Amino acid sequence: MKKVNVILAAYNGEKFIREQIDSIIENFSNLESNAYEFKIIISDDSSCDRTSEIINQYSIADQRVILLDSEKKGGVRENFKHLIMNTDADYVFFSDQDDFWLPNKIELFLTRFSEIEKNFNGPIMVHSDLSVVNEELFPINNSMFEYQKINKKPTFPELLVSNSVTGCVMACNKHLIDIAKKSSIDESIMHDWYLALIASAFGIIDFIDCPLILYRQHSANQVGAKSFSIKALLGSEGIPNKIFDLRLSVLKTRKQAEIFHRDFSETMINVNKEYLETYIESFDLSFSYRLNAFLFKKVKKKGFLRNLFFFAFYVVKI
Repeated sequence: MKKVNVILAAYNGEKFIREQIDSIIENFSNLESNAYEFKIIISDDSSCDRTSEIINQYSIADQRVILLDSEKKGGVRENFKHLIMNTDADYVFFSDQDDFWLPNKIELFLTRFSEIEKNFNGPIMVHSDLSVVNEELFPINNSMFEYQKINKKPTFPELLVSNSVTGCVMACNKHLIDIAKKSSIDESIMHDWYLALIASAFGIIDFIDCPLILYRQHSANQVGAKSFSIKALLGSEGIPNKIFDLRLSVLKTRKQAEIFHRDFSETMINVNKEYLETYIESFDLSFSYRLNAFLFKKVKKKGFLRNLFFFAFYVVKI
């Protein structure tokens, strides 16, 4: 029997966490068999509302729901690192506390894992599209990948500069989780991005091109879905602040690349190591070197607008 864990990072989630847990349990019910053992493992980041109380009510009623603890972790990334260290499942699904999973999500993911594993024995990540909805689950856009103009099939050098994997609709096999446990994922920009880099460097990232969760947008979202346009980029926060944020985001990708190099340079033996070292070194080298990396080493983002800003802050270094 294979183990399936859904790891859920919670913090002040009393408003929506019941709906999320119920939607995951419905997925379990649709797959009840002797083939899988299902669990929801939840870590509460010291909530000051009724989140832990609600989780405990579920854990009493259903032994598949487990509250690890309610101690302070210090944020989403740290909370997920704690959860990663406390799972030994064959397949690990990542979950936020405020979304809603469609009933066939886990089944489709497990089918995809099974298909890939017929020909590959190594780290695998599967992710899918999401439907963007409002607080009451009414649709905003059926596809977040279209809404945000996200790259569905990024290469490793593209992942160095821009994340294309949304953690709340991501699942990893045990090979990938075991690598992450030994990594510096808690120093990364975000856990889902770092896991995508690992999967791209050493294994397979597979995309299911249909929305399998309702991605709820509300005032308390830590990371939300935003339309990608000139108006969205420069309108709300003011141009000087946005330019500062965009420049800083490029510098953060260099730091993350350095962390990844520290973790994995000795085990990377393919062209991805060259891409990684080229990107890190390019920040201290000439304009022409960065231009060459941008034009010919695939170090770029998806879409004209993103690449316009990336060119300005990475290649030209304004």
